Amino acid sequence: MHANQRLARVAALLSLSVLVACTPGSGGSASGGNRIVTPPPDRGQQGTPNPAATPGAVAPSGTAAAAPAAPTRLRGSGLSSSQLYVAYREILDTYVDPVDDTQLIKAANDALRQGVSSQPQLPLLTMPLDLVDASSGNADRDWQSFGDAYDSVVAKMSDWAQQNHADWLVLRSMADSLHDGHTSFLTPDEAARSHETSFAGIGVLMSRPQDNQPPLIAEIFPNSPASTSGLKRGDRIVAVDSQDVSGQSVGDVAALIRGQPGTSVRIQVTRLNSAQPLEFTMKRATVQVDQVIGRQVPNTPIGYLKIRQFTDASVADNVLGILQQGGQRGLRGWVVDLRGNPGGSLNAVIASAAGFVDTDHTVIGYQVDRQRHQTPLETQSLNLLNGAAVVVLVDHDTASGAEIFAAALQEAKIATLIGSKTAGNVGVATQLTLPDSSVLQVTEQRFVSPSGAQLDGVGVTPDVQVDMTDEDLQNDRDPQLGKALETIVQKIGSGSTNGNGG
Repeated sequence: MHANQRLARVAALLSLSVLVACTPGSGGSASGGNRIVTPPPDRGQQGTPNPAATPGAVAPSGTAAAAPAAPTRLRGSGLSSSQLYVAYREILDTYVDPVDDTQLIKAANDALRQGVSSQPQLPLLTMPLDLVDASSGNADRDWQSFGDAYDSVVAKMSDWAQQNHADWLVLRSMADSLHDGHTSFLTPDEAARSHETSFAGIGVLMSRPQDNQPPLIAEIFPNSPASTSGLKRGDRIVAVDSQDVSGQSVGDVAALIRGQPGTSVRIQVTRLNSAQPLEFTMKRATVQVDQVIGRQVPNTPIGYLKIRQFTDASVADNVLGILQQGGQRGLRGWVVDLRGNPGGSLNAVIASAAGFVDTDHTVIGYQVDRQRHQTPLETQSLNLLNGAAVVVLVDHDTASGAEIFAAALQEAKIATLIGSKTAGNVGVATQLTLPDSSVLQVTEQRFVSPSGAQLDGVGVTPDVQVDMTDEDLQNDRDPQLGKALETIVQKIGSGSTNGNGG
């Protein structure tokens, strides 16, 4: 009873006191990639070097392989078929599962057909697409058949090819045909945005719990334009500058919201209990987002540790520093918040886990390559918990490296997981930068948990299921955090520390 009374006071005091200052200026893209990116294999060929490391990724060191005998790029047509061939081979040679080349060529050909179908043209111009034969049994010969047709169409329809980016249609369609969250195509602008550590926007974190719903505002960052605009958590964004965005991806909506600092943007939202959409106009500003936040719940021996993204080594340094200071302060419990964490650098995940695991659980999972070889992800035990109880918060946007982290602590019975089932998007991708600075990302490895449980496409099921509703967000309620605090209080009150019981 005493513990429950204490919880009531704790839950009412969610203005947590700062425990450790985080590295200033560590930022993140609000459009998060839900990916782990590792350097692509060195093929000993020259190409365009990758730019700086993607937030949440190890800096890619690979380059675009040079296509053999690449012809001069067709004027106005973007990448030639020989340059697209490099991406085609990257998928065939690198993707974690065997890929049928006819699947890729069909996807590429269908995308091109669909792209030109709305254009008035003579049948002779697109006839080469009807003659593509991808059934020879030879992947290179099959590509040659499509490549000849592609070059013919974009040469004869150069204005259309330039305006509609025929090359990007092909690349995106091939990547999408694998239905894999880590395999994707990024335009040059999208690739550049993925490297941002700060951005000019309004300062909101968006989520889409259901595919058929407009993206909702899951978080509003302090000291941002949104924080004083009247927007609320739980608002669903339906239009940006009068453009309907209901069916667009969260990343596409984020791209529309961002722009030059000082410029204005109009956001239209729907809100529970509001009959009509609401519109808010604000000026964009550069928004810095701390990736790690460490605080102590006032008047309790409980710490709160928020990890937004495992961007790089500085995240692990901050996490370990917060745990160490918490131990020095005598904290007996930790709430580790991984909600909305899209993953990031595998090295940062492994290094952060060192602060939590004991000597019997230093393997936090296994990498599985296309030959089905398993490589352990091994860390060391730094013993920074000092027996403290741990609860980890997860949700449907907890993905990739964050899922590996959560599953490892759950299986080792170091932590109780609370929240909703995670994204099930767990893999290692290699990046190929093409001559126009667009990027093809290809899944080359997947992960299993320490026990061998599949994570990709499955996700991690929490020990205690607690969902967050739009109404909770709009009323600034957090039942997941409330349950986490209740669980920690019970563990401390019963003398229980690590483990799933209590």
